[in-house]
Amino acid sequence: MASNQKTRLTTILPYALSLLILIAYVLCAIQYTKIIEPVMDEGTYLLKGKWYLDGTYEPFEDYGPITNKPPLSFYSLGISQIVFKPGLASGRYFAVFLSVLLLIGQWMTVRRLAGKWWATASIALYLISPAWIIYYSRAMTQVVTSLLIVWSLYFLLGENRKKGQLMLGLILAAMTVMVRQNLLPFFIFSIFYVIWENGFKKSWLPVLVGLLAFLGLNIPYWPQIYPIIWKPYFPAFFNNLISSFYDLSFASGDLGKAILEREYGWIYETQVLFDSVRYFFIPIFATILSFLLLFPTKMFKDSKHKKTLYLAGNFLFLSVIHFYYVVLRNNVLYSFPAYIAFYLPLGITIIPLLFKDILELKNKTRQWIVSITVVLLCTGIGLSLYREIAPALMNLNLPSISQGKIFNGPYELWDVLLNRFHISIRTQEFILPTIAGFLTSIVILILSWITHSIVHRNRKGKSYSFGSILILGILCLSVLFSPTFILAKNSSIATCPGSDVPAHYEKNGEKIKSLIPSGSHVYWEGPTPILFLYLPEVEVFPTQLNMQFYYRVGGDAEFVEKRGYWNEELALRWITEADFLVFDEESYSSRFKSLDAHIQSQFQEVDQSIILDPCDSTSTLIILQRMVVN
Repeated sequence: MASNQKTRLTTILPYALSLLILIAYVLCAIQYTKIIEPVMDEGTYLLKGKWYLDGTYEPFEDYGPITNKPPLSFYSLGISQIVFKPGLASGRYFAVFLSVLLLIGQWMTVRRLAGKWWATASIALYLISPAWIIYYSRAMTQVVTSLLIVWSLYFLLGENRKKGQLMLGLILAAMTVMVRQNLLPFFIFSIFYVIWENGFKKSWLPVLVGLLAFLGLNIPYWPQIYPIIWKPYFPAFFNNLISSFYDLSFASGDLGKAILEREYGWIYETQVLFDSVRYFFIPIFATILSFLLLFPTKMFKDSKHKKTLYLAGNFLFLSVIHFYYVVLRNNVLYSFPAYIAFYLPLGITIIPLLFKDILELKNKTRQWIVSITVVLLCTGIGLSLYREIAPALMNLNLPSISQGKIFNGPYELWDVLLNRFHISIRTQEFILPTIAGFLTSIVILILSWITHSIVHRNRKGKSYSFGSILILGILCLSVLFSPTFILAKNSSIATCPGSDVPAHYEKNGEKIKSLIPSGSHVYWEGPTPILFLYLPEVEVFPTQLNMQFYYRVGGDAEFVEKRGYWNEELALRWITEADFLVFDEESYSSRFKSLDAHIQSQFQEVDQSIILDPCDSTSTLIILQRMVVN
């Protein structure tokens, strides 16, 4: 009887824990929806999605808002503005709902591959990682693509998949690409994996269905979608081939030059790379281990590792091309950590598939490589933490033997390095945290060796290698430190603790609505487009929706506007057409104050009391109204 009760408890416990994890996740996510600082993209996804769904505009429409992502990205989030009350809150709560479906898919996928306890552990990782919760609690496409990916994995992974399951998996993979075109490699990898795992005879029909689904999702927008979404991803000969069949001249013209041209040095590129390692340490470490432990023999010759190669290869390739992209287009460098959230489930699903190989690691060469990898990762994480730990390290008091002060000497480390060794303050900010990370890795290696020696001495029979113990120790530490600033507590997204950002925006929207009558033409520059979710009856210039990111210097004004961009000439034209002007402080000074005095005299200020950001009292909006001439 007692044995039956114990068995029943063991059976029920992982399900109960998983349910508690889901509940805790939702509670945490709801809190984050209130304090996450909004960005332009949340406004563009929600507003464009609403417009596309209610028929105000169509995707890729000339002179409309630029459709810089596949249409499904806007539809998937804009539905929240149609079904629920328009605003930032409904968009974020809808994202939380999608993230719950994501976690359920993650649980079901891992359960089928590795059992219910691993499934429970896999969703627990989302709960202990604040950065992950932040990325999936915004009205952004990270949660949409991850949701589609994890359910695609559920239907694709493993042997003995039915044809119908493979079809569903590839259809979902095709839909993923129609949310974010940068995930096209995931769809391609998935096609090759299905053929490799199941053979061509069983796979040809699911692959055909997946390709038809991809084509079918493109057809309604063809050929307008090609030069904007797909052309940058294909070689010149293929683009020329497409051009020979379709007239793509509508996409050719003088767009001028982008205004946002930032250049970061290699030290910042390295720091951002390791920011991502920090926020997503466990899936990144698991991906690296997949190649260190299995490549090449086990990965290609052992059929049970087909899944591992598919997941790890996908994760690594996507990470490499995204990092290459942000380095190439340096002005979006600090967006890199957010990109990994697009395909995070790939890395999470690897962990249980790799665990047995971690325990069986015996090869000394591979153990040395793992050790070196740990040193590099810890050193890089130290560099990534320079903002957080550099001040404490630089202000350490050095011991003074001559004055008999061992613990609280009279000289601080920064002072000694600057005056005696002539190391600049800026250099110290990078070097000292990097050294601290390196020394931490040495401590970890020593502790792992001591643990290995103790276990090896006291364990009879089978024993674990130093490499196995090192990896297990790193994984335990990563779980322990994920909720802290050392790893995933921070993210590239700012928060405003103690506030309710969506409520603040709604309040501001209502106030602006009382100042600007329905049907008014509004020129706006500076504030995020989120405000216009609360102003459905005003007319805006849709090409301003992407703010300065799509502002051009020079170019043919007509072509620039037609393709969804804007420039100085268009800005001046729209100002002369607008009934109201809305600026933030910076745009008011740079744009309005530089206008001809005659144009300025046509407007009067109606309000300057609206503070856009509850955590920044200087984020004031300035609203001007065109004066009526009698």
